Amino acid sequence: MFSRENIRIENARLYPSEIVNQLRTALANGTELHADEFRVNFYDLNSEGRTYFIYISPANGNVTLIATWAQKYTSTDAKSVEQHTWWRRITEHILAA
Repeated sequence: MFSRENIRIENARLYPSEIVNQLRTALANGTELHADEFRVNFYDLNSEGRTYFIYISPANGNVTLIATWAQKYTSTDAKSVEQHTWWRRITEHILAA
């Protein structure tokens, strides 16, 4: 079982300790995990402009950091850009009529 206390993170790809500590903090704070629909016990976690791809062992709750990358946009920024583009196209269409 996964526990927010005493989180053990296996850093198989030797990411810098700052990255591992950011992941640990995100997990301890209860950041939402998004289950991978194709792989059991694999999750995506988005926190502070980074995405983490992790595996949580069902046997002992250990977390393995598989990969991490900087997000191009934070979730709210991406939605805002998408809405802005959509709204601009509608406005241009109405003004052109």
